[in-house]
Amino acid sequence: MGIFSKKKSDNSELNAFLGVGTEYRGKLDFVGTVRIDGRFEGEISTDGDLILGRKASITGTVKVGRLTSCGRIEGDVVVKERSMLEKTSVLTGSLKTPVLVVEKGAVIEGSLAMTEGSTAVRPKVVTADFGGTSSETEESRVEVAETEESKDEVAKTGSDNTSI
Repeated sequence: MGIFSKKKSDNSELNAFLGVGTEYRGKLDFVGTVRIDGRFEGEISTDGDLILGRKASITGTVKVGRLTSCGRIEGDVVVKERSMLEKTSVLTGSLKTPVLVVEKGAVIEGSLAMTEGSTAVRPKVVTADFGGTSSETEESRVEVAETEESKDEVAKTGSDNTSI
């Protein structure tokens, strides 16, 4: 058997493709995986995968299951499972996703909400000074800003016992 006869078992088969030089305006609803390398203006909605090539330019609202972007997005983006912004990716607008992978060189300009399911993850801000010859004690070098609900979960080092 040749390499072209192998089937992938991860259901990542490409269902549609908008190539470089293609311009589309409107609403795109799909099942499975779609790759866009052209220009799209409007609304994209799916529980599947959206892959944006380096020449892709999206303007509008994007609601997808998984996003992999090497291109440009302007607008509001909601991702249910995982967002991957590769080094040539530019996102201007808002992004709401539970998992975000950003390569060095990618640009996000706007708001970012890391969510777990339908509720936002409560941020825990930790600042620490591990250098210097100060006579401060270990407890005073680490400051933890926390919500009322998580006070018992956060140790003096700023780590918590909850799983992510």
